[in-house]
Amino acid sequence: MHLDKSDPATSGRTLPRLAKAAFGTILLFGVGSVAMAQNMVMRSTGPSASSYPAGKKMANDAKISLKAQDQVTILTKAGTRVLKGPGTFSLAQGGGSASTASRRLSSFISNRGSSRARTGAVRAAGAVAVETPHNPNLWFLDVTKGGKFCVADADALIVWRPDYTGSATASIVEPKDGNVTEIAWRKGSALKAWPKEVLPVTDGASFRLLGSNVPQSVEVNFVVLKNEPTDLDDAASMLIENGCSGQLDLLVETLSLNNGDSADQG
Repeated sequence: MHLDKSDPATSGRTLPRLAKAAFGTILLFGVGSVAMAQNMVMRSTGPSASSYPAGKKMANDAKISLKAQDQVTILTKAGTRVLKGPGTFSLAQGGGSASTASRRLSSFISNRGSSRARTGAVRAAGAVAVETPHNPNLWFLDVTKGGKFCVADADALIVWRPDYTGSATASIVEPKDGNVTEIAWRKGSALKAWPKEVLPVTDGASFRLLGSNVPQSVEVNFVVLKNEPTDLDDAASMLIENGCSGQLDLLVETLSLNNGDSADQG
């Protein structure tokens, strides 16, 4: 993983410390010690959505009754499980290995094995298909995504860009006075320390970000967590409670991709 250390807003001595602190925060759960949530609703759509709101927890022997067009994503001790109605589903059925899910989640949280989420092209059946880069960490701020963003460590925020095949810059605009602070990535670098000395990360602060390779700007609203999550269940609950839907989507998508989950159809 490459953390660009050329940010003019921070000294060459400070950035390595920030990177070290960031990785200390990233390793919240520790390899092999990730506590998986047991049966918590991550997202829900359809006629029965109000009966299964995000954050709802259910016992292992609970049953879920869904109508047509319903879809509920459940976080279990073995990863994610997607239920599609109509039908009645038992949470005691299905699911894979909890230890396998734990290892895969640890890899995502610690950024091991996915530090280079490359943007590239692969050839399939005579056509070129573009690979979609995936944010390798729950706490990296995606320069292309707006909305509420939960910050686990205000002193170690990292900005991530999906496409790092070339050099790029991003402008951070303060909405109140319009002041602009720029950060720059070198070719091959995906990570950049947030310029906290110039723009402190505080709860409720809002900024508009515009990357040089991004079609439009996005507004980010920081939610600084009072306590660092102690396990996956805690992290998911905090994201839901604070409305950090982008990170919640990233968590669900990462679990689904790593676990190879398929939907249970009624």
